[in-house]
Amino acid sequence: MRRCKYGWMIPAITIIVNVCAIWIRWSALPDVLPAHFDPAGNASGSMAKTTLIFYPVISIMLCLVTYGIYTLANNMFKLKPDEKGLRICGLHVFASCLALTILSSTMVTLTMGTCPLFMFAEPVLILAGITTLIICLIKAK
Repeated sequence: MRRCKYGWMIPAITIIVNVCAIWIRWSALPDVLPAHFDPAGNASGSMAKTTLIFYPVISIMLCLVTYGIYTLANNMFKLKPDEKGLRICGLHVFASCLALTILSSTMVTLTMGTCPLFMFAEPVLILAGITTLIICLIKAK
């Protein structure tokens, strides 16, 4: 059974949203942006505005590597598809969480640390993605 056939669309849409957010705010951004923030929202580092261009690229690369490792593992270990499609669903959730984490980093930078919700979303998204992937892999056997 082939479930989650279009699960790759969530990371793809997230990456497109990331590109659009950067493109919309580009002209209003200063040449040097605050890059790191403490929990209080105070800037503790800076970066060039052009560094933002790499955020969607990093997101694409992480998703491609994730799907590449999955394909490689399937080919190396000759894994049979699990009947519920849990492995691929877990993979899509994990890739989506990676893309959302990069989007969250972009939003922290674009809002210049004024919205702490994005800062705290990053570890939660990564933890949720890893946990979901592990649960799906265990249940798929």
